[in-house]
Amino acid sequence: MEIFFASSLDTLYFVLTIAIGMVAVFLCVALLYLTLVLRDAEKILDKVRDTADKVNAFVVKPVQIAAMVVDRVRPIIESVFENRSSSSSKRKKK
Repeated sequence: MEIFFASSLDTLYFVLTIAIGMVAVFLCVALLYLTLVLRDAEKILDKVRDTADKVNAFVVKPVQIAAMVVDRVRPIIESVFENRSSSSSKRKKK
């Protein structure tokens, strides 16, 4: 029977070849899982982005519009109250 490995250096090379092959397979599998996880993360981010857009459309925009209306109406209301207070003070003087 013939000896497969003639020296210990041949054994070292054989073990290193197997180890490097196993590391390569492990890295390929890890890369595959990373790709799948990142694809799922992209789907989740798209859903979060859509939800944020809906919140912006249904909550933030109406609040901004209401604030703008209040800013436009406030001077009118203040002038009406001013006129009432000045007319009531004129009535008291008479």
